[in-house]
Amino acid sequence: MQRLHLCVFISILAWVPCFSYSQESEDSQGEKKGEEGEKNENKSAVSSKVTTGGIYSRPFVKKFGKGTFLGGYFDTEFKNTFDTGNDVTTFDQHRLIPFIYAEIHPRLHFGSEIEFEHGGFVSGDPTEGTDGEIKIEFATLDFSIYEWLNFRGGLILSPLGRFNLLHDSPMNELTDRPLVARNIIPTTLSEVGVGFFGTMYPSEMSVLSYEIYAVNGFNQDLMTPSGTNLREGRGGAGSDNNRAKSLVSRVAFSPLLGVEIGNSIHTGAYSDNSEDWLTLWALDGAFTRGSFEFLGEYAHAYVENGSNQHGVYGQIGYRFLHGAFSALPGSFFTGLVRYDWIDLTAGQIGANQDRLTVGLNFRPVQETVFKVDYAFLGSTASGTSNRMDDGGQLAFSLATYF
Repeated sequence: MQRLHLCVFISILAWVPCFSYSQESEDSQGEKKGEEGEKNENKSAVSSKVTTGGIYSRPFVKKFGKGTFLGGYFDTEFKNTFDTGNDVTTFDQHRLIPFIYAEIHPRLHFGSEIEFEHGGFVSGDPTEGTDGEIKIEFATLDFSIYEWLNFRGGLILSPLGRFNLLHDSPMNELTDRPLVARNIIPTTLSEVGVGFFGTMYPSEMSVLSYEIYAVNGFNQDLMTPSGTNLREGRGGAGSDNNRAKSLVSRVAFSPLLGVEIGNSIHTGAYSDNSEDWLTLWALDGAFTRGSFEFLGEYAHAYVENGSNQHGVYGQIGYRFLHGAFSALPGSFFTGLVRYDWIDLTAGQIGANQDRLTVGLNFRPVQETVFKVDYAFLGSTASGTSNRMDDGGQLAFSLATYF
């Protein structure tokens, strides 16, 4: 019953601001019509800084037919590990991701992302990560009702943390994704379901956005012989393993340009008998001022009859040498530092991983990036508090939208 109350409370929390905005909007509709032209420009500038799921944060450069657009991104990586006990030196054509977007009607939009990893379907040793992969990362149909109320259904990019929504390689400044986004929030997390999303403007400069969906959720595969592994429990695009549905929601608030705070939750049964629950909670933030940018995210997983887990990352970047090359007036360099930490058995001693990464990248244009970074790796074994030096990793990668 407490779980039911929690779901109802979250649903009400997401809908209350929508209702109040609706009432105000309808009462003052006549007064605002004359101001729409002036405000639309302001809203466009403000809303461009808000994190949104689905296809709308992706760039497109090719148009086909009446309302179909094609785009995507790709990345290639080189990694060299040192003193890790299993050193590797390798190139990897990690991702090729086409986007397809179609405007079926001014109120109906379809978006999808198809993922080819490691060259696509290539048989290999799964324990070494040499298998390729072809899958649909998301595919959704959106029905626009109002700006603050839109319906979405399909294979949804789950709004669990900011990074899961903005995980594209050209968008991120370092080669590897944060540990918390790999192990606690298993990015990329996509789930089949339906729900609503929207954007509201409490003031001229502030933006409030929300997403809330009913989805299949995680499955019992997260309970592995070696312990709780949330990445193994992702439900994917197939049928649910139980009769219970999960709820996933994110509310983000930007009080002014360059600042965003997000709060997410994912809760529901994961076991085959629907008796054991998993609840994931995440808090994320982004702050940009001048050439500085700070990103951070914390996530905690409560796993019934499993190991609770949590983790955090913080990243600081500084952009410099803007337009240093006359042939590339939009180019710039970025220096970066990121710290990652995860605890895979929260409340117990050990089973921690940490990573400190320093990096430098160059963007000849905003959509294309060349990255070089070095990560210092460490861990604490289960049952001990002694941190071990796990060596390091040098990485070079390139990524671009197209």
